[in-house]
Amino acid sequence: MKELTFYFDYLSPFSYFAWLRLGPLAQELQLKLILKPVALGPLLNHWQIKGPGEVTPKREFLLRQMLRYADRKGIPFTTPKTHPFNSLYALRLSLANVAGDLQHQVVDTLWRAGWEHRIDLGEPNEILEALRANNLPADDLYEASFGRAAKVELKQNIQEAIEKGVFGVPSFVYADELFWGNDSLDELVAFIRGQDNLDRDKLAYLLSSTPRAAAQSL
Repeated sequence: MKELTFYFDYLSPFSYFAWLRLGPLAQELQLKLILKPVALGPLLNHWQIKGPGEVTPKREFLLRQMLRYADRKGIPFTTPKTHPFNSLYALRLSLANVAGDLQHQVVDTLWRAGWEHRIDLGEPNEILEALRANNLPADDLYEASFGRAAKVELKQNIQEAIEKGVFGVPSFVYADELFWGNDSLDELVAFIRGQDNLDRDKLAYLLSSTPRAAAQSL
């Protein structure tokens, strides 16, 4: 079975939207969905990118866009109680080495708790209560999330994402091809089905022949 890797951080509402689509898509396309929690901050810092929330007009624009999208798609949507928040607790709970066979259930529970039910995804007590409410072993997961294996895995996920060129979330990698953003899912599906319309010769030409502004300023 071919694999589709999903890089995400609970800070990202567009990752929440993507999550709601990925399960059905993976089933339809017969893909194994690999979940890779990553901390967005180190990715942005590595590529020297500002987060959306750091640009006031962009933050307001994106919230309007999200509300329109959710209404159009019939998706329950709010924001977590605080945003931005420290997502490390939720990310570590969602790691493969921590959640094991329950990983998909843990991830789904935390997405919905924050972006549908408005809990504080940076507050451990609220996170654990959400897990308990969904019959998940919250205390065992929480203890495991502070182990060395969890810390190592999260760092490895971030480093792997950077090596694959991931600069934001949600990001998806299939057959070494990177797609970024919830709005790229249709292009991803086309690629998986062998219907990609990217002119790769033109892409190579444009990349090699178009000077970069940054390079010109040096």
